Amino acid sequence: MSGGGTMIPCGDGKRLKEMVEKADLEALWPGFTLTAYALYNREYVFLFKHPVCEGKDEPVVFEWDKRFVGNTLLLFEDYPTAIVNIEHVTRVEEVYPLLMHELFHGYQTLMDEKRFPDELIGVQYPVLKENIYMCIRERILLREALDTDSSAERQTLIARYVAIREKRRELLGEAFDYEVLIETVEGPSWYVEMKAFASIDNGTEVEAESRYREKLLEHEFTSLNLRGSCYSSGLALCLLLNKIKPSWKEQYFKQDKTLYDLVKEQVPVQLLDDKIESAEYEKEAARIFNLVKQNRRQKIKAFSKFEGYQLTIDGPMRAVFFDPMNMVNVDHQLLHQYFVKMQIKEQEYLINQPALTYYEDSVLQAKRLQLNLTEKPVVNGGSVNIPGIGEIQGAYSENGRLLHLVVSNQ
Repeated sequence: MSGGGTMIPCGDGKRLKEMVEKADLEALWPGFTLTAYALYNREYVFLFKHPVCEGKDEPVVFEWDKRFVGNTLLLFEDYPTAIVNIEHVTRVEEVYPLLMHELFHGYQTLMDEKRFPDELIGVQYPVLKENIYMCIRERILLREALDTDSSAERQTLIARYVAIREKRRELLGEAFDYEVLIETVEGPSWYVEMKAFASIDNGTEVEAESRYREKLLEHEFTSLNLRGSCYSSGLALCLLLNKIKPSWKEQYFKQDKTLYDLVKEQVPVQLLDDKIESAEYEKEAARIFNLVKQNRRQKIKAFSKFEGYQLTIDGPMRAVFFDPMNMVNVDHQLLHQYFVKMQIKEQEYLINQPALTYYEDSVLQAKRLQLNLTEKPVVNGGSVNIPGIGEIQGAYSENGRLLHLVVSNQ
């Protein structure tokens, strides 16, 4: 590792460090404190505020390795570290809100947050017309509750919103719990990101709130990207709580309630008339249902139409690290759209490209892995070396551009 000296390729890295150090953390969230953080691209990692930085000029710079994937929080050298990919970023102003979002996840870790969802439930979230229909109505009510200036009208709107949510809970079971937990973990993080965004470029909170609330009523996005859509619904619940219970953030990490629980307990639940504008919403729900099914199948089909080499690896393997926001699950096929780390026998392989797995019972336990390659693997006796991935032992064969590897049992 080395200190300083290498230019951070996202504009003025020194300015970003100053923005983080001078941020009014209390204005972003009561008690907010920072963990370590790192920016990275395909060549280097730029590390700040980490114990390994002590006595050195920041950032401490070292070559990129396979631990740095996605925008997330990881334990780097046993210390919580927010990481942001800056490969395609040119302005500090783009990095700063994203970084504060991930740093808030670090703060959640420091506060011993336990309300994290089971991501495997999200991967298997059911596509149901009835659920899509109720989601549309639910989010419209949530937006109206945010927009109204009347406390009495807001209570009525929230009560109707809660009534629909409880019907969805009955319909979905644990899949509903996944939604509310994503909202609970990511909603506050997006809230902090929004406020960080408002603090730059002479922005205002009104402008930032308008920008960040946009996706709440993008009904196609809600069904096509469930996990991502829970960021906006979680943010909306944060903003709603600001109106109906302004002190809610002070106690947030001292309880196990979800954001939805906190909103629900503020109003009496009333019965809902299911016939309200039902024809309009049912038609839209049916359209989106068909769109989601078609979209998923098209993504799998597009992956399989690759014109280069297609390598199929057969044998028992397990996904040990994946991106839940960018996975497509169709008929026991799971498309990892950007990356996945697979364990084959005792070895872990980071596949930093799209990959398709086939499974039977558990989405984690795959029986087949399909990769698209621009060059053939190098055969080394009883193993093959896959460019950019690594060496796997097994029986290898070729049929034109179709390549096949059966993993060795030894």
